Amino acid sequence: MDYSIINKYLAGEASEAEVKELFSWIDSSPENRAEFIQYKKIWVLTSRAEAHHDINWNPEFVNSGKSGNVRRLVTYTKYAAAVVIVFGLGMLLQYIAGPKNSPTYAYLADTQIEVPKGQMSSVILPDGTKVQLNSGSKLVYASGFNSGERTVNLEGEAFFNVAKDKKHSFIIKTKSLDFKVYGTSFNVQAYPDDNEVNTTLVEGSLGVVGKTGDEIARLVPGENANFKEENKKLVVSNVDLELYTSWKEGMVTFRNEKLKDIARKIERWYNVQIVINNPKLADELYMGTIMKNKPIDQLLEVFKLTSSLNYRIVPRADKSTLIYWE
Repeated sequence: MDYSIINKYLAGEASEAEVKELFSWIDSSPENRAEFIQYKKIWVLTSRAEAHHDINWNPEFVNSGKSGNVRRLVTYTKYAAAVVIVFGLGMLLQYIAGPKNSPTYAYLADTQIEVPKGQMSSVILPDGTKVQLNSGSKLVYASGFNSGERTVNLEGEAFFNVAKDKKHSFIIKTKSLDFKVYGTSFNVQAYPDDNEVNTTLVEGSLGVVGKTGDEIARLVPGENANFKEENKKLVVSNVDLELYTSWKEGMVTFRNEKLKDIARKIERWYNVQIVINNPKLADELYMGTIMKNKPIDQLLEVFKLTSSLNYRIVPRADKSTLIYWE
């Protein structure tokens, strides 16, 4: 096999013909499949080390090929993305098609947009602000949205591209923090069952506002604000934006994240219930990038191939599918 094609595939730069050639080679024998997995593991280590030099790599893994407590997940690229877009991505565009397909916007009082688990949705607010909502998220805005202060309430995760309006502020309210927008694009993560709130600024300026109404931080592009519920502490730091925004394109990156936290995210994405039977497994750390919303069985196979994790799927007629991690 031409390893330049494997390199291009892992970097997301392979053509459709090259991807098909690679997949055909992988499927042709167990030996080829094992060789690809081993090559990918080495590629992930070297590429991530170059892109994220601040990661604390395990020298023992690099030298011996043993992972210890750190596992990596396979990177899926554009070849699989089309399936995800067609079957896994629910689009919620709030407009009614008018004459000649021109959009005529219609909005209801106290509008609530709730995205089911296993889907993502896009919505256009009355002022033209574009919002992309992640799985299991809810966005609410009142009937007077355009008449004064533009305020929305968010539970879950959303990426905002806020329409500029110097006369009217744009406020996002979450369970622990509020955010005042100054014409910008950014990501907010504030799920009710998480013990933290994360916001990451891509462009513009963003004020972080406490529940007392005081602005406690002002973010510049490339900064992330993390608020922990347990100690009420806010930490602002420079981050790799891709880690916090790539979910919009169906990619999710984990950096030293505990398996039990990853399991909670997968439950939202796929509307499943995960039970971790091995207590030690829950605190193991994972690192890597995966394709969000691939079929659940394919995602679980990735875990199985690249770690010691095993799983059992138990379909249930009247409830969400039950999955055991062992």
